[in-house]
Amino acid sequence: MSEELEGGFDVGEIIALTEEGSEDVTRDFRIMYIFDIEDRTYLVLVPVDQEEEEEYEVHFLRYDGTDMLQAIEDDEEWEQVEATFETLIAELEHED
Repeated sequence: MSEELEGGFDVGEIIALTEEGSEDVTRDFRIMYIFDIEDRTYLVLVPVDQEEEEEYEVHFLRYDGTDMLQAIEDDEEWEQVEATFETLIAELEHED
């Protein structure tokens, strides 16, 4: 998935992304979290049509500074992003 962004992004914002495949499908995603690891920025997205469900898909995309969101294809980077997200969630749950 990749999508051009105009003028940045905010937590809570809904963005439409096109999932490329045999048939291109556009889905709306809500930006749930934005965080940085070193010099890279990542967005955590949840499909809008799953927000009210008990379990839902979570998507991580990298913002590369060129107004594009990029899929994370490197396993090591993916594990680092996933671990950071899990730590963020644990800290938020601890605050409640």
